[in-house]
Amino acid sequence: MKSSTRNLIVAAVCAAVLGGAAFALSRSPGGGESSSAASSSPGLELVSKKDQDVASMKVTNKKGSYTLVPAPKSAASSSPAASSSASSAASSVTYTVSGLEGCPINTSATESVVKNGFSLVATKNLGAVSSLQEYGLADPQASVEVRFKDGSSFSYKIGGQTATDASAYYMCGENSNNVYVVSVDQGLLEDKTYFVSKEILAVPESSSSSSASDAAAGGYDFTQISLSGANFPKPVRFEKTGSGLAITQPAAYEADADKLNALETALESLTADTVEAVRPDAAALKKYGLDRPSAVAEFTVNRKSYRLLLGAKTGSSYPAMLDGVDVVYTVTQDKVAPWAEQNLLDLRSKLIYLPDIETVQSVKITRGTETHEILVSRREKPASSSSASSGSRKTYTYTVTGDGGKTLKYDGNYQNFYQKLIGLTIFAEPQKAPSGQPAATVEYRYFDKTGADTVAFYADGERRLTAVKNGAVCGDIAKSSLDDVFDVLARFEKGETIPAA
Repeated sequence: MKSSTRNLIVAAVCAAVLGGAAFALSRSPGGGESSSAASSSPGLELVSKKDQDVASMKVTNKKGSYTLVPAPKSAASSSPAASSSASSAASSVTYTVSGLEGCPINTSATESVVKNGFSLVATKNLGAVSSLQEYGLADPQASVEVRFKDGSSFSYKIGGQTATDASAYYMCGENSNNVYVVSVDQGLLEDKTYFVSKEILAVPESSSSSSASDAAAGGYDFTQISLSGANFPKPVRFEKTGSGLAITQPAAYEADADKLNALETALESLTADTVEAVRPDAAALKKYGLDRPSAVAEFTVNRKSYRLLLGAKTGSSYPAMLDGVDVVYTVTQDKVAPWAEQNLLDLRSKLIYLPDIETVQSVKITRGTETHEILVSRREKPASSSSASSGSRKTYTYTVTGDGGKTLKYDGNYQNFYQKLIGLTIFAEPQKAPSGQPAATVEYRYFDKTGADTVAFYADGERRLTAVKNGAVCGDIAKSSLDDVFDVLARFEKGETIPAA
């Protein structure tokens, strides 16, 4: 419905009451001048007041009642969308909903209702009618009372839709039987929650990223994310390590890059589909399952912290709340699934352990009674000495030997075998706790640090092995995938060509 065509009549009502002229809408039923007084051109502005003159606008309809009042832009424009709209015209007045102070208000909607509600423009004048009930005006869909700052006011009623145009309604003044056809703002027929902004969360991008990787990520620097609630029997926590996030609870894991990216994107912004409740009490929170949330995301991004809660899922939607905003929304499942409907296995990398090949000095692999040890030696390239003194990374040439000191090919063969070895991936959580002796182990030792890291594999049924790194359970791999590693190892030790994986 266009503002320019909205509603002549009440403007006419206002003119009668405000200007002191005898006007149809302020007449009692049967007033003889109603038809002639309202026969002005539909485009004629009959109200001498402006929207800045409105002190309040009270609307009562089938869904409830609300009162719109002027407010400072900074107080009412709680959402970016609303702020943009409110600032589009310097002379514009911003409105909020009485009783919803502190809630994010869509000021575009409040402004539209006020502007089109106190200066209606008629598309047709039906004149005085004998029965207001025939036009839905005996039991109106909405009653509107507009009060102005100079103490004047006017009231009118909105009746039923016209038979030929679903966007057009019948209306008349509070004490008049002169009926007009007008287009009305949808907000006149809604309850006060209609004006609550549906933008739950919109994290502003950082104006200056702390690193090149942050800038590449679009200016969103997440430093921690914690996921809990009924969907997470074991809470999952990500913390920033280096340039990205890694899982630190319930154990230390690398994050799945694609899953983490989707999770962060879902937390950067969230828009609701509906507003369910404003200032919910304990009973309302219980009704929506927010007393025992399905999922809770607590995160820090661009140095600001947020807490987002989801209630009990109904169909394909969740009730949602943001800490600090006393509103219950509903959001569709697809908007929150990247974080709310994941588990630890989904979110973590499926690779067991990825030591850099250039740091590994030896790999010892055992299975049953067989043992294989691969030794790597390195020599610094002469050309790298001067560059190393200036801070550049040293470079080396590598040689590799197998059992019995047999020289093997490093480039290609060893590198391809190594990729096969560290490429083992988990596919499920263990069916039982690992116990007994491992079926196989892989031990890594390093050039530049002491100690070793060990990955052990324990039988978990006939076709699965549970991988355990340094005592921490990682998950199950297919037994056949480890068998493939040993097959490639045998070929490598024989000097056969090992193709890239």
